[in-house]
Amino acid sequence: MVPQTTAVANSSPRPIFTRDRRAERVGRFTLWALSLTLVGLGFAGVSSALWLLTPLAQSSGFVAVHRAILAATFLTGGTAFFMLFCVHNWFVPPRNFLFSSLRHARVHVGLTAYNDEEAVSATVREFKACPEVHKVVVVDNNSRDGTAHAAAEAGADEVIIETIPGYGSCCMRALAEAAKGADVVILCEGDMTFFAEDVKKFLSYLENCDLVLGTRATQELRETQTQMDWLLNPFNQIVAKLVQTRFWGTRLSDMGCTYRAMRVESYEQLRKHLTIRGNHFSPHMFIEALRLRMRVIEIPVVFRVRVGESKGVGSDKIKAARVALKMLGLIYRS
Repeated sequence: MVPQTTAVANSSPRPIFTRDRRAERVGRFTLWALSLTLVGLGFAGVSSALWLLTPLAQSSGFVAVHRAILAATFLTGGTAFFMLFCVHNWFVPPRNFLFSSLRHARVHVGLTAYNDEEAVSATVREFKACPEVHKVVVVDNNSRDGTAHAAAEAGADEVIIETIPGYGSCCMRALAEAAKGADVVILCEGDMTFFAEDVKKFLSYLENCDLVLGTRATQELRETQTQMDWLLNPFNQIVAKLVQTRFWGTRLSDMGCTYRAMRVESYEQLRKHLTIRGNHFSPHMFIEALRLRMRVIEIPVVFRVRVGESKGVGSDKIKAARVALKMLGLIYRS
């Protein structure tokens, strides 16, 4: 175990994060321009096929509609291009390079758990074995099995019961409890889907930013039978690219990876903006961080087949679709 310390080695001044209204207006306009372009491309594809393959090409009315669709798609596409590559450069200030050492940082891990009796013991032991980790907190979201007892038996430093149901409720409580007395807070799940050794990756990248997100989109780091299948993975990445368009300059590929690390000084400013208790908490958290102009990056992490039954989206495509619609609502309201 690393000797306990009380402060991060670098004594840089505490950052103050605020929302830039001009940057928000530019981002929203760009997102809507791109979205209309994508819709226009869909209509243009259909109308082009009808024009080529059916007698409608002889109808002056249809040809006029077809030309209007093409013109509108070209206009919105040109607007999106202009916003991304010109207006952003003129009006949205870039985030500069940052380095702040975490060599002596206190690192606390908050694990979410719900009916994870089968997996939580191994998860706790795996994180406790990491020399970079000083404390492991397990938040049990009203489990009906022996999750809390199993976590305590495995050596968790604290086991806390969160009585308000919901993935977001559990995540917010895990962040709040793990942040106490820490310099860095790491959020993860207690179902063995993630790899504790990835803590080293998070800390390395966190020296240059405020929030590091994991991504499950990298096939080389993902077991073949996980929930990130042929449908969920590509659609997940498509939605992530919409967020990337809204907050141009940040690269994203995963909307729902729980595994993430954050500087506690940044989390303390973010926490008052966290309100969502449902399954779409994950993008809510990093969208709010991006709205505050925090430095947010994404790194590939190991993603394993979960132990036990999925309590989130899992392989349920209907539930995944409902969560995706809520995520889209977040993006367009941000």
